[in-house]
Amino acid sequence: MQTKTALITGITGQDGSLLAKHLINLGYRIIAPTRKNPDKSNLNNLGIIDSSLIEFLIYKQFSDFEAIIAQHKPTEIYHFAAMSHVGQSHENPAVVFDVNCNWTLELLASVIKNSPNSKFFFASSCEIYRNDLPSPVREEDEKRPNNPYGISKLSAHQMVDYYRLVKGLFACNGILFNHESELRPASFVSKKICSNVARLVKSGGKPLTLGNIEAKKDWGYAPDYIKIIHEIMQQKNAQNYNVSTNKLYSVKDMVNAAFSALNYEISWQGEGIKTHAINSAGDTVVSINEKYFRPLDNRFLRGDNSKIKQFMQNHSQTPFTQWVKSMTLNEYKLLN
Repeated sequence: MQTKTALITGITGQDGSLLAKHLINLGYRIIAPTRKNPDKSNLNNLGIIDSSLIEFLIYKQFSDFEAIIAQHKPTEIYHFAAMSHVGQSHENPAVVFDVNCNWTLELLASVIKNSPNSKFFFASSCEIYRNDLPSPVREEDEKRPNNPYGISKLSAHQMVDYYRLVKGLFACNGILFNHESELRPASFVSKKICSNVARLVKSGGKPLTLGNIEAKKDWGYAPDYIKIIHEIMQQKNAQNYNVSTNKLYSVKDMVNAAFSALNYEISWQGEGIKTHAINSAGDTVVSINEKYFRPLDNRFLRGDNSKIKQFMQNHSQTPFTQWVKSMTLNEYKLLN
């Protein structure tokens, strides 16, 4: 059986590194284009940085991908590289659009020209959906993003549809809802919660300070989503899929799960912005600060994942409390 080759953009990020590990376990050869001197800590943490199955290539500009694709003609292409922080996208929308949309278009054009038999996956986002849709949202529901990140992702999403429907490329959009793991960077609230809870339990100190703890998200575990993404590419026909849990959990739920993971009792006091959590000694361990409130914190979007359940074998989901526990224990071990 011929070895499959996968090209992964953004291999050093959470999703790219997790996918690389999964594909290596399946015997794939990985083509890994990166900028010069990338941060490979995620690959190192997963124990695959020295794998003989990963070939790192340095690119200077995105147009270099045409030669890479022409030379390697990968079986599958997974496009994860993006500017992925929604809040920061408001600061420089032109750069966000260039990276998330225009780079995707260049990549699609290179594939259709140089390797039209390659299968293509694009990491789309739940941010593309209209804000006030009743949940759960389906793949065909109205898309009307209201931030530069979502706008850029929708434009790229639609180009993927164009290359599938008009150009005949096997091109899929995975509409990814929030998904976390031990590899999340510090700028994400899940990492902030788990690392600070571990610190508080280990050595105390200043409280964990959050914004709207009642904000709810459809939160999943990234290693589960990676298996689903791979299986999307194994289907007979290219389609778009929600990759979601169809369940909502609040920021407060995550805080409770993190403390519970370390058998640390807390109780909630107060109302509104005066809400806070105390430990058994009466010390405040969680507080609220309005500066961390974000627009659309009340956007409780839940994804209908029935399509994945219909077509996929690997659609099982790790329970919310279980993966929050895993993340928190990981942070606690790092403190030892």
